Amino acid sequence: MIPFTQYLRGLAGDGDLVTLDAPDDVPVDVVAAEALRASGPALRYERADGVDLASGTFSGPDQMRRRDSHPWSRLALGLGLDPDAPFVTLLDTITALGPAGGVEPTYAGQAASRTVDGVQELQLPRGTDDVWPSLTLGVVSVSTADGSHWAPIYGSVISDDTLGVSTPAVVSSLLDDGGTLSIALGVPPAAITTAYLLAVTGRIEHPVQDCGVADNVPLVPTNGGLVPSATELVIETTVEDRHPDFQSDRQEAWEHVVASTPLALSIERVIATDDPVLPFAPVGRPLADDVQLTGLSAAASLYHRVNDYWGISPVEWVLLPAETELGICFVATDVLYAGFEWQLANILFTFSSLFDTVVIVDEDVSPRDLGRVLGDIWVKAHPSRDWIFSESAAPAAKRPRYRQDGETGSRLYVNAAWDPRWEDSYIAPRVAFEQSFPESVRDTARQAWNSRHDAESDDERDES
Repeated sequence: MIPFTQYLRGLAGDGDLVTLDAPDDVPVDVVAAEALRASGPALRYERADGVDLASGTFSGPDQMRRRDSHPWSRLALGLGLDPDAPFVTLLDTITALGPAGGVEPTYAGQAASRTVDGVQELQLPRGTDDVWPSLTLGVVSVSTADGSHWAPIYGSVISDDTLGVSTPAVVSSLLDDGGTLSIALGVPPAAITTAYLLAVTGRIEHPVQDCGVADNVPLVPTNGGLVPSATELVIETTVEDRHPDFQSDRQEAWEHVVASTPLALSIERVIATDDPVLPFAPVGRPLADDVQLTGLSAAASLYHRVNDYWGISPVEWVLLPAETELGICFVATDVLYAGFEWQLANILFTFSSLFDTVVIVDEDVSPRDLGRVLGDIWVKAHPSRDWIFSESAAPAAKRPRYRQDGETGSRLYVNAAWDPRWEDSYIAPRVAFEQSFPESVRDTARQAWNSRHDAESDDERDES
């Protein structure tokens, strides 16, 4: 388990986090959004008044720009992997955080032990268009007879006594009138990822004690339910109103997967670490942290569901790029038989309503090379033959931004993989050194290489 503050130190050690003084004249969400747009590092804002803030910690650079890191590299580090770990390893790690058998939860003392007089003294960020300070990237914990249930939550600080929040509707169904719930901010990356995974897979009703996250994230009880012991800030609340008259115009990305509900919460107690630092996301902006967490959680779920469908594992990876704001699903697979691509695309559409376009590429294409993926659409997918549209009354995808009317429309899958029925002569040869240059150029290159190698060997012998 990696606590959030330790995770930030790891990002800083990798040169992927920059510490700034909090800007006085520009809202921090504007700075955060601009850093994401420019594919900059994660940011930490040090503030004299209130808690420190961090943005971009779960997101990453735009894949359409050439960078050493990838959009999921930061989260990979937070989950205990090497930032350069294979993409599929990250998907496997995320899946393992969810419902599992034989889990033995661990418990530890609570890091947040300082009582905060009022939540407004924390000086949570207020966006350009916000009336009240906002909290984002939170984890809500609700206790039932079955155990504690986690889900994502975000909202606004109405006063020292009241929060207005949005959380999955399932959370509200688990609560009685006046029920108690705890909001955890600044949790370990594994915990926030688990909350998103349970939300996008519709498994919030599964208790966290029976999830893989409980194997490596120590827990601690609160008045609302179990939260990670290393949480930076805990707000214990009770339900004040299930139908408040205030609601955010913005939506976190998980709300495009599951129905959400607004709640007015009465604040009972606020506890924090001595020097808390909290993550936040510029909700509604491209490449924001909530978009990345939703996309990776959905990709992990889809990857395992489609590979379990046939009893074998033909699919190499599934990716919902944050760059497309989750409206497109890319999948690399071995084509098992003629028509397999059509079947795979329809299964993906059945399992998720986030996207209305599926692009299928060959199994040797890397998820790290989005340019290659787009190039394969150009080279291998003929618009009259390999772009397959559904009937216009197909169920509407929830995420694509170009559908503003809520109406249904066609879904599309693009077959950018080589057809197994094609003759070899129809398939373009792989480009290698032997086919790239004339024989005379290749001979010159070999001679130069051998000469250099022989010279280095002579120097080593002379030194010895």
